[in-house]
Amino acid sequence: MASVQNHSTNERSRVRRWLPVALIVIAAIVVASVGWWVFSRMNTTKITAYFDRSVGIYEGSEVRILGVPVGSVESVDPQGDQVKVVMSVDRGYDVPADAKAVQITPSVVADRYIQLTPAYSGGEKMGRKATIARENTATPVEVDELYSSIAKLSDSLGPNGANANGAVSDLLNTSAANLGDNGKALGDSITQLSRASRYLSDARGDIFDTVKNLQTFVSMLAANDAQVREFNAQLADLSTFLSGERQNLGEALNLLSVALGDVARFVNDNRDQIQGNADALIDLTQTLANQKDNVAAALPVLPVALSNLVNVHDAESGTLDMRANIPEIAEPLGLVCKLIDVGKLKPGDPQFEALGKAFRPIVDTCTALTDQIAAGIKTPSLNLPFGILSKENEQRDPVPGTVPGNPSPRQTDGVAPSEQGGGN
Repeated sequence: MASVQNHSTNERSRVRRWLPVALIVIAAIVVASVGWWVFSRMNTTKITAYFDRSVGIYEGSEVRILGVPVGSVESVDPQGDQVKVVMSVDRGYDVPADAKAVQITPSVVADRYIQLTPAYSGGEKMGRKATIARENTATPVEVDELYSSIAKLSDSLGPNGANANGAVSDLLNTSAANLGDNGKALGDSITQLSRASRYLSDARGDIFDTVKNLQTFVSMLAANDAQVREFNAQLADLSTFLSGERQNLGEALNLLSVALGDVARFVNDNRDQIQGNADALIDLTQTLANQKDNVAAALPVLPVALSNLVNVHDAESGTLDMRANIPEIAEPLGLVCKLIDVGKLKPGDPQFEALGKAFRPIVDTCTALTDQIAAGIKTPSLNLPFGILSKENEQRDPVPGTVPGNPSPRQTDGVAPSEQGGGN
């Protein structure tokens, strides 16, 4: 008894010793299973699609995008007139939010798979749970349905159908007879149609651009309908006016033709004079071009000269208040020395410059002598006519009417005659 009790005690102690280890292993397995389940749920997109039927699609069938496997079918449940298919897709593959599901049959004997189309190229993506409605799914035609349709077509065209009275046979015989002698023409027509189609295909860019431009033009006309209607009304009025004046317009055109003929004859008869005038005009324009610097210098001065010419008229006295101011006679003695300086007659000419250097001592002596002679003659009170020897003289008596406080002698008490009442 004692040995049995000792053995039982050892067994219990051994069980108690391994029990925590077993519990830890079981807990780890449970945690790993739960973690794997959560991880797989977090990294998959669950898509529920509804098909009108499902043939060859089972749990575990592949789900592909562009033929590449990206997931699998989890369940296939029939629901009345439709089939519910639940798929899981790896979250690493993006699926468009409006994707469609299509059952694909690679061959007659191969397993089918579900294709998600189109491939993602941007925009909104499917969430972790998505549904594809029945109108966005498609299933292939079954082989037996295809065979059945072919059988129905052959029965309908056979002796028990449309050809019961030989109608189909007559149609084939008549078509063969009509096409027998026109095979070449039919072939040429098909060839020409192919060429026309190829040309239209090559020119589709231009055709589409033409249509777009035409649409833009029509839109512009529609947007400016009021102005277009007004333009049409004005054009109609113009047409009516021209229609009423067509006789006068014809006469005017006849007179214009006569006038153009006269002009042509005049030009033909006087071509020498016209050519001479044109040549003279060329010379004139060439002269203006050569003297453009002088013309440019004269243009700013010309308005001032015209203004001075207007201002010389004295309305009070009815006279032209002006005097000649010739720069050359302001120093008549110096004019002689300038005439001796022959180097300035043709500036830039080496011969005249050489003569100018040879006459330079004479010119300098002449200038010194004329300055001494003029200094002994000129006085501040000297006032010779035409400004002779007046270069350095000062005008001591101001001209009446040009300085405030110096009235004209014809004014009475500083009032102009035009402002006096009853005066002449």
